[in-house]
Amino acid sequence: MMKYLLYVICFLACLDIMAQETPLVSNVHNWISAPVVKSNFGTSINLFNGSGKILSKHSLNGITIKPGKKIIYKERGEGDELFFIVKTGPIESQLNGVSKILDKGSVVFVLPGDEIIFKNLRKEEVELYEMRMYASQPNREQGISAGDSFMMDWYDMEYRPHDRGGVRQLFDRKTIMTNRFDIHITSLNPGISSHPPHTHTNEEIILMIDGEGEMVLGDKRQRIITGDAAWVESMIPHNITNKAKRPAVYFAIQWN
Repeated sequence: MMKYLLYVICFLACLDIMAQETPLVSNVHNWISAPVVKSNFGTSINLFNGSGKILSKHSLNGITIKPGKKIIYKERGEGDELFFIVKTGPIESQLNGVSKILDKGSVVFVLPGDEIIFKNLRKEEVELYEMRMYASQPNREQGISAGDSFMMDWYDMEYRPHDRGGVRQLFDRKTIMTNRFDIHITSLNPGISSHPPHTHTNEEIILMIDGEGEMVLGDKRQRIITGDAAWVESMIPHNITNKAKRPAVYFAIQWN
């Protein structure tokens, strides 16, 4: 009997280990080299999938929708928080029954239990980034009290120029899965670095929507181009330098 119980305990422990997500490490993930999976609406790729310091599950996918096709998301109330960025548009977006046409750079934030539908009305394919977030101890009351799900069009974002380029501060709020979800979009002039390599406690995603740069990630230097996303671990020295002759535009996403 004791031997049997040991086998059961070991088996359950193995299942628990298998269920855990692999910790994410600092790296640039490339859109063009990710394996493509076909679907009835188009294709999808996975840029990264794993766990972080705060979130027990964090993934970023690239979604391509064929002309005339649509994709529907409706997570259960205990499911993932979803965040979308329009990579190429415009695209019709219907959030809880309210429709809006969103162009490149626009974003959608969806609380668990809400519904978002993306429909491609164009004659060409459109592309989205799909981010999924889940915490081991979600705080639903905190997230709901902080605000509803929302859509934000690129042309409604205030642009503030500065000496290195400019910035669009999208939002900084609590969510069900995070105590703080902070996103801004930086425009970086040619040949300019975002800042000297620095560190911070928050993990971060740098997502290049237009341009070509070089990411410093600890002791590594990696190329980052349109479509790519860099995962930055907590307290890892990092920065980005624009290597092209036009402005580089990228999302900087942090949470804690």
